[in-house]
Amino acid sequence: MHDPMTVAFEIKYPWKHYKNPTNDFEKKYRDMFITIWHVDPETDGSDDSCGWFMRSRHGDKNILEKIVKEFEFNWDRSWTTEDKLKTYCSGYFKSDGTMNMSVHGIVLDLFIRAAYIVFNYNSKKTDKYLNKNLAQILHFAENPIDSLHTSLTRKFENACNEAYDDNKKKEWIRNTASVVYGVILRHLRPWYKHPRWHIHHWKIQIEPLQRIRRFLFDRCCLCGKRFKYNETPLGNWDGDKIWHQSCDYKLRPPSPNQI
Repeated sequence: MHDPMTVAFEIKYPWKHYKNPTNDFEKKYRDMFITIWHVDPETDGSDDSCGWFMRSRHGDKNILEKIVKEFEFNWDRSWTTEDKLKTYCSGYFKSDGTMNMSVHGIVLDLFIRAAYIVFNYNSKKTDKYLNKNLAQILHFAENPIDSLHTSLTRKFENACNEAYDDNKKKEWIRNTASVVYGVILRHLRPWYKHPRWHIHHWKIQIEPLQRIRRFLFDRCCLCGKRFKYNETPLGNWDGDKIWHQSCDYKLRPPSPNQI
């Protein structure tokens, strides 16, 4: 579990913060006036029940199962000649889990088959979706930051000499299907259905009022003194205790040089 609050919108003061800016940052910087948070209701037991970051669990479970079966059929299928002398691998992977196709080839075919199922086997809608999102799909297949390359090549599993068996294969297929379906859901969701527009889940934070309340009512849990108007206190993860930055040393053990 993480914090269920996510920033939906930020409204800043119209005027600049620095009177005499000396660099580009100071020229553009403006203080925050209002922050609108989306507070997830956590109805499914997670911190993202609304689907701020769409995953397969936010979609149709039946569709996900169809995608899993489709991937299973093409994962490492093979065929043997009539004389049973040769066996040819015609799937994405070989029987030992190594790739039989390129990363881009595998990912593109996975998205084609998954999208075909999502669009209820409508080839025109599938082609329209692929033409619109082809660049993003290919970039997601292989890039140095966030891609399917590590998973499809079993980079870390091979580095750890992790055994490859039927159970691992089933888990691998289901995880890949979940990722692909989740990406398609994010591509298809219109902007107005994003959780940031869930007005009934909004929590509005007005910065000047928050500073006034802190100045008038909040006290340091360590020294008991009030905070200055523009002072930024420190706090714990639960959000039920705050203290001065100058009092922070009281929470930490002394260093060897101080003993």
